[in-house]
Amino acid sequence: MNHLGIDVGKRICRVALKDDRGKILDEFFFGNSYQGILELIKRIHDHGTKKCNAVLESTGNMWMRIHDTLEDNGIDTILANPYKTKIIAQAKIKSDKLDARILSDLLRTGLDWYTSHMYL
Repeated sequence: MNHLGIDVGKRICRVALKDDRGKILDEFFFGNSYQGILELIKRIHDHGTKKCNAVLESTGNMWMRIHDTLEDNGIDTILANPYKTKIIAQAKIKSDKLDARILSDLLRTGLDWYTSHMYL
């Protein structure tokens, strides 16, 4: 299974796609628009037919379109609770790239304490 960590931004989002072992398969930006999300999905599928899951932080209301579109395209998507992922916010070295990588690792290692079990 592949694991997708998404650092959500108002206009641009950062992605880290890792395999089960934590190897980075891809890192890239996509636009926070419907077209950008479709490009994200295509790029995920370009990495083969492996099942993929995703995690993103609930940043304002900017996450909703991404979450719903990923789910509609068969990608199980978890919403991370930003209060429980303070480790990212408190890091001395902070970047969108690092945030996406950490989210992907949290998802990959099964640490579900960071999630907010929201059902839409």
